[in-house]
Amino acid sequence: MKARQSGFTLLELMITIALLAVLLSFGIPNFRDFIRNARMTAAANDVLADMNFARSEAIKRRVPVTLCKSNSDHDACDDDDDTPFRNWIVFVDDADPVLDVSDDGDGAVDAGELILRTGSIAPEIDDAFATGLFSTFISSGFIQPGPDNLQNVVFCDARRNTVVAGGNSAARGVTISATGRAVVTRNPTTIQTLGGCP
Repeated sequence: MKARQSGFTLLELMITIALLAVLLSFGIPNFRDFIRNARMTAAANDVLADMNFARSEAIKRRVPVTLCKSNSDHDACDDDDDTPFRNWIVFVDDADPVLDVSDDGDGAVDAGELILRTGSIAPEIDDAFATGLFSTFISSGFIQPGPDNLQNVVFCDARRNTVVAGGNSAARGVTISATGRAVVTRNPTTIQTLGGCP
């Protein structure tokens, strides 16, 4: 006797494929936005973590520690306001704490100053703009006053400062207060106030 063959009919397979196509048409765009949001959050959190690291190192070491916008080699600070904020370094901004030289806390990597950390923004993030060039934290954890202080950074992708799920912005902003406290914001109005996305 022949065993009865079992399986799916062509009609059942076509219906299954059609249902799968409908589900994917809803899921893929949401998954793409999920990936974009994760990249934006990671970029903002990386800067926030290094700001907090620089602040804690300044308190621990009792010397100025600076986070500055950097060149692509991560060996010097970038002093051009118009270049994007794509790389940064955290370094001990005190060439010789014993001598207490005059270039302490000057926001530039001088000979003998130790680079503690480096960071970069993922290439998928279209734009990152900063107001100011560097933040120098002093031993109290406060920001050393100065005209070139890094006050905020705004991260943008192709969605710009549009409102997405939950009423939050697709962009991210990091603001640094005079007390040295850095926070991440997703509020569209706040991000627009910080300079928004072009």
